[in-house]
Amino acid sequence: MAQSVVYADLKFVAAPPLTDPTCPTAPDEDDSPYENVPLEPVPTGDARGHSSLAGRWRRHWRVPAGLLSASLLLLLVATGALGACYWQVTRRLRDTSREHAAEQGRLSQEVSAQEQSLEQTRLELVWARAELQRPWREGNSSQLELGSRDAELGRARQELAVLQKEMQEVRGDLMASESNVSSLRACVNTDCCPPGWVLYKSKCLFISVAQSTWWDSRYDCRRKSARLLVQGDWALWMVPVQSGGLRHPG
Repeated sequence: MAQSVVYADLKFVAAPPLTDPTCPTAPDEDDSPYENVPLEPVPTGDARGHSSLAGRWRRHWRVPAGLLSASLLLLLVATGALGACYWQVTRRLRDTSREHAAEQGRLSQEVSAQEQSLEQTRLELVWARAELQRPWREGNSSQLELGSRDAELGRARQELAVLQKEMQEVRGDLMASESNVSSLRACVNTDCCPPGWVLYKSKCLFISVAQSTWWDSRYDCRRKSARLLVQGDWALWMVPVQSGGLRHPG
């Protein structure tokens, strides 16, 4: 905004002494801007000089009035300029404030987006860590299960060894029983008792025809590697008894 400044070259003339009714010419009177202004004659007053002072004061107040007008004009121009500057500064401050608010909003949105992205990344990291730990846990559980299976297999092997041993014992007993049965069948099918002996109830009995005492019969059985048949070992109805001279079976 263009501003115009008015400069005024003002020079004041010193007042002459009261005793001199005339106004002497100043040395630089030729340079005064008011050199063409006619001056009124100074009235003479009483002995105390009241009338001459009043006229002199009126003449001296004419110059400050123009200076005051110029000062007021300058003040108005300066006030307008300051008002325009204040308005421009206020508008710039408002624009800057709006731009700052918009920038702050944009930065807040970016920060919020970054926080959301970081939270999403953190969740993905937690999920990936859980996915990585799952095979490790499954591997540990598989190892534990394999260890328990190995322990069960060891116990099963021990039980199998015991069963095999028992089976071998049973097989041995069975073979012994089959051997006994075979020998018994051979004795039944064939005459397996010595001559003079009688097969009765799978036992070979020797029945003596001579009458002797119990002690003699017992001694005779021992001599033949046999045992004397005692009534306590056989029931009465099982003991073979003949009506004729058989008294002590051997």
